[in-house]
Amino acid sequence: MRNQFATPFWNAAFKSLPPAERQRYRSQLRSAERWDLAIDDVIDVFSRGRKLLARLLQNAPRRRPAH
Repeated sequence: MRNQFATPFWNAAFKSLPPAERQRYRSQLRSAERWDLAIDDVIDVFSRGRKLLARLLQNAPRRRPAH
């Protein structure tokens, strides 16, 4: 099991707890950190997808009218 959290925010949150409470809330903080990182990943994927779609649509060949 890791001793530290992956992000400075959650590491600081853990260290701000009194020593007697750290063990009690460790699993909840780890779970919250995993959710936080997963949500960041989802936002990143959607952001990249949106940019890719915009680039594809911007460069798509346009149909000329038949007139």
